Amino acid sequence: MIDPKAILDGSDVTENDRHFVTSLARGLEILRAFRPGEGPIGNNEIAKRTNLPKSTVSRLTSTLLQLGYLIYRPGLSKYEPSPAVLSLGYTFLANNKLRLLSRPLMRDLAKQVGLGVAMGTRDRLNMLYVETVRGADESTLRLETGSFLPIATTAIGRAFLCKLPEADRDFLLDHIRKRFEPDWPEIKKEFEEAQRDFEQFGYCLSMGAWQSTFHAIGTAARDNSSGDIAAYNCGGSSYSVTEEKLREEAGPRLVGLARSVEVMCGLT
Repeated sequence: MIDPKAILDGSDVTENDRHFVTSLARGLEILRAFRPGEGPIGNNEIAKRTNLPKSTVSRLTSTLLQLGYLIYRPGLSKYEPSPAVLSLGYTFLANNKLRLLSRPLMRDLAKQVGLGVAMGTRDRLNMLYVETVRGADESTLRLETGSFLPIATTAIGRAFLCKLPEADRDFLLDHIRKRFEPDWPEIKKEFEEAQRDFEQFGYCLSMGAWQSTFHAIGTAARDNSSGDIAAYNCGGSSYSVTEEKLREEAGPRLVGLARSVEVMCGLT
């Protein structure tokens, strides 16, 4: 089952738990405020993103700077993560069995279909890319490891949801409903369509639901020994990547990749 606190969407965290260390949680929220490819940001922007008082943000960035997790750029009066932050993430990447087993298969698939292939796992109400392989097709969306995609409207996110046990899936869908209330009817409708595809074919689609110019197909694999789930997608520009190409060419190969990973998990 999913730990309810793993959803961690700011207001979802209870600070009344005697085991909850508020200062630690706030420090981690500071680190989460930085976004890939954005560059340094200042305390004011960090305060907006974390909903923390500016005075609190100032103390926390100063502490993280002294600990070596942030770098200060005097000319800009802004901060950015230091290489020490990368060391924390690399430990996960280096130890993740699903990722290690998937990498060579993803490279092969990208060569076969000419499209980018990515692997991700859930982070709050998003999917976080933990491995990416670019395809030869220039229309491929060029997102790198560390990129975030919404779980509700992407092929990789929908596949992850479909692979979850029913109780965990319902738990997440309820949080998605609360977070995206105005869009929920359309999100629910498209997810139910994706779920039918997943049950019948082993994959699901997102045809412009996340970005209007991007089509993708997704599936997922589970390591039964740990319960960990990895989701995968494959796709590209809607101008060149048709639903037919995804269903007939990329989809079956992507499902084959996921099933191969599951078999290898059982052998290791």
